[in-house]
Amino acid sequence: MGESAPGDLGAPTFHDLFREYFGQMTRLAHLLGADDAENIAQEAFVKLHQRWDSLTDHTRVAGYLRTTVVNMSRSRTRHLRVVRRTPPERPPDEVSAEVRAVANWEHQRLRAVLGRLSRRQREVLVLRYWLDLSTAAIAETLGISAGTVKATTHHAMENLRKHLGDDLGGER
Repeated sequence: MGESAPGDLGAPTFHDLFREYFGQMTRLAHLLGADDAENIAQEAFVKLHQRWDSLTDHTRVAGYLRTTVVNMSRSRTRHLRVVRRTPPERPPDEVSAEVRAVANWEHQRLRAVLGRLSRRQREVLVLRYWLDLSTAAIAETLGISAGTVKATTHHAMENLRKHLGDDLGGER
């Protein structure tokens, strides 16, 4: 279980990858609206572990994890919409060092505005500005073209400005 990827003696171990990426995958799921972000991150690592022996390129693990978390977050939020029909207000963030840092007034306001964007616009912005991914990495993660990423980012930023302006009483 803690061994390097098959055929690659310099590859990081599964445990190394877990320590490096678990927090990032949890934040990604949280920012994409999942109500059980930690479970989604854990399940992504379970799926990775199930494929561990068949990996040929350990450098693609981060992309695999991001794609898995995005897809699982989509499924989870879709499931919650169906089950609850009318989603209740989001529960307050759990008290942890990371959440406390995000929980100030500006971040709560920004998250509320992000919630008004379309799913794809929200995903592109989160991947771009919170995970600092390149256009190519976002395109790979979401399974869309680089041009679509650029156009979606542009439209999302316009919508973000519009919604933030609405919250400020119409100012831009």
